[in-house]
Amino acid sequence: MGLQQTVDRVPAALDLVEDEMGWVDAWVTPVHGPGRTLEITGAEDWIALCREHPLEVSASRRGDWYQVTGRDGRWVVPDWEQVAQQWDAVHLTVAGYLQAATRALEVDADTASVIGGWDPGSTYWLTGDVPAVTGEVQRWRHPDEGWVHTP
Repeated sequence: MGLQQTVDRVPAALDLVEDEMGWVDAWVTPVHGPGRTLEITGAEDWIALCREHPLEVSASRRGDWYQVTGRDGRWVVPDWEQVAQQWDAVHLTVAGYLQAATRALEVDADTASVIGGWDPGSTYWLTGDVPAVTGEVQRWRHPDEGWVHTP
């Protein structure tokens, strides 16, 4: 999406990464975000967003999403430029991700969507109202036993 992304909780958020790349280092900055944030708590929230602000992505997503879902047809995602007229940020809750991600979500009779490319518990900032830093940068490392804070 090319937008600034923040996550809910460390270190859990470091483990809850879709398509993680085997990272062993992370630098984390505590932030507090201003403005209006839309919460995606499940499939119905995502479907409503796609119905209100649809962006056709069939040409670029049909193949991948068919492989994941087995569904062949028309695909949409939210048009983030339109969404930004109403919301400053969109937050995908962990529960929302677990309930709805990586499956075909029926938007209407011939159109579906997928929540893909989002990490559970993450927020994407759609406008210039980006989160303000509220603490010191923290370094986290992932040796074999899991993420640990290293001063």
